[in-house]
Amino acid sequence: MRIAKRVENLPPYLFVGISRKIAEKKARGEDLVSFAIGDPDMPTPKHILDSLCQAARDPANHRYPESDGLPQLRQAISTWYQHRFGLTFNPNKEVVPLIGSKEGIGHVALCFIDPGDIALVTDPGYPVYSVGTMFAGGDCYFLPLTEDNDFLPHLDQVPADIANRAKLLWINYPNNPTAAVADEAFFKKVVAFAKRHDIAVCHDAPYTEVAFDGYRPLSFLQTPGAQDVGMEFHSLSKSYNMTGWRIGMAVVNA
Repeated sequence: MRIAKRVENLPPYLFVGISRKIAEKKARGEDLVSFAIGDPDMPTPKHILDSLCQAARDPANHRYPESDGLPQLRQAISTWYQHRFGLTFNPNKEVVPLIGSKEGIGHVALCFIDPGDIALVTDPGYPVYSVGTMFAGGDCYFLPLTEDNDFLPHLDQVPADIANRAKLLWINYPNNPTAAVADEAFFKKVVAFAKRHDIAVCHDAPYTEVAFDGYRPLSFLQTPGAQDVGMEFHSLSKSYNMTGWRIGMAVVNA
């Protein structure tokens, strides 16, 4: 029995390998600090648990939701974006709930990438950016994140032939794993680059609510022109210690 070539060509999933190494060391009794998958080690806040318990007793919640998500949830996401970033999205056309943001991140390449197309992927970065590209039959061109450029990609160093073939650009700020942040000046460069080469920008933004010392991270979509080229993925996983709950969302100009 032969499996599909798309599976044969996939590299091992990074976090599986790291978890196995951690398990081996723990089995030997070694004390270690895990740098595996970013999973909060604090519980979900009590008021959220209480709301879950109450909602779980409502038979209406035991059925399939609408295929585009509950209207109340889409409205809540839209309202949050308005309060947090001052951005307005139509909850019926520009907001989609996700089974964790990973669902959208892993599948969005299927909307943009045909076999042979290129996605620009930051390195290091979340492995699903590249894996989703591979499942869509595309190729990845990796953009190194280095200290000399404050862990921002050198967009001006992307070869012209690569930029002209690219269909997607992945960015992620505040960044995992470097913890780097991006300012409006960088986001403006991203918008200009995307418009110049007709590229869709996917901003993975689950860490905008994990900031310190008064710093308030931006949404990429606050940048002038960003909604012409970009979409943003967000999640409750990191900000509310809800990784296992699988609740995320994407917002985009319809």
